[in-house]
Amino acid sequence: MFVTFLIPLPLLERKPTIAGEFVDVETAKQAGRGHFGEMITFLKANANCRTILVEKTDRLYSNFRDYVTLEDLQVTIHFVKEHAVLWPDSRSSDKLMHNIKVAMAKNYVDNLGEEVKKGMREKAEQGHWPSMAPIGYVNNPVTHRIAPDLIRAPLIAELFRLYAAGNYSISSLHAKAYEIGLTHPRTGRRLFRSEVHKILRNPIYYGDFRWGGHQYSGVHTPLITREAFDEAQAILRGRPHARKVTRRHPFMGLLTCARCGCAMTAELKKCKYVYYHCTQYHGACDNTYVREEQLAKLLGDTIRPIQISPDIAEEIATAIQTTETDVQRRQADALAHLELRRRAVQGKLDRGYEDFVERRISEEFWVRKSAAWESEL
Repeated sequence: MFVTFLIPLPLLERKPTIAGEFVDVETAKQAGRGHFGEMITFLKANANCRTILVEKTDRLYSNFRDYVTLEDLQVTIHFVKEHAVLWPDSRSSDKLMHNIKVAMAKNYVDNLGEEVKKGMREKAEQGHWPSMAPIGYVNNPVTHRIAPDLIRAPLIAELFRLYAAGNYSISSLHAKAYEIGLTHPRTGRRLFRSEVHKILRNPIYYGDFRWGGHQYSGVHTPLITREAFDEAQAILRGRPHARKVTRRHPFMGLLTCARCGCAMTAELKKCKYVYYHCTQYHGACDNTYVREEQLAKLLGDTIRPIQISPDIAEEIATAIQTTETDVQRRQADALAHLELRRRAVQGKLDRGYEDFVERRISEEFWVRKSAAWESEL
């Protein structure tokens, strides 16, 4: 933090007056700080104001760019606690000492940054998230750890569940997130689409987290399971997700929306009615829901003129039967081979046990080999 006072010194006025006060709490390592920039703008606009009052060197600038900027303005700087004054016409030795102080301040900031990064890395290696809590978590001021946000944690889990169902695109999920009340924890604003995408890609919600180019196993409370996260990643990569299919709908994968071109998906309502609707992958779509019975009638009218001749039907049936027979034969061969291996390993176990009982082999050897054989079985 730096505090500066700008003092104009008119030629006809001996008593100085304060023209402006600037307080900056941002890091001095970064050039272009807010109030520092305002001070530079003020100095450029007021040529009669060329005196700065500041506490110490490292409170005014800790990077060389700001130092050069002030040097170009030809200002006089009073460092109160250091009992030093830097004039535009100061001696070279005074400027050298000042440059050394600037370099030392720069080194202090750099070293402080290194220590902070080191501490955060050590915290990450211990399994603790080292920064501001992501959406769905809050920072606990007592334990200095992250804990589930009682309001947003269930909404994060719901977001993954909705996306894993395969019925939402990122755009439609973005709208759904606002609809269920998932907002930014600090400002309360609506989440950006990129933030929703970032949430779906963040492994911290199932227990791991990435930090400094490495992935760590966290000790915080997960909001979802690893399986739910993997299902979301499979959809993000455009691959079929590994979710277990509990019900197969006859027209899945056959239909696309006539309005937007997205695939049509099916939903079971009231445990007995099946409706098909657009997935809205490219955004909101006004297409309506269609009952499966109505689709069956429409598709039946379309494919009824298509018929397969008896000869072709017989060839198809023969090919299917032959394929099934080949599969069954391969399965039987594989099972027979596995059974032979099982008997051989079981025989080794039996003979090894007899050798152990008869003290022909040591206990250590028996324990090691029997564990390997049991594992193979």
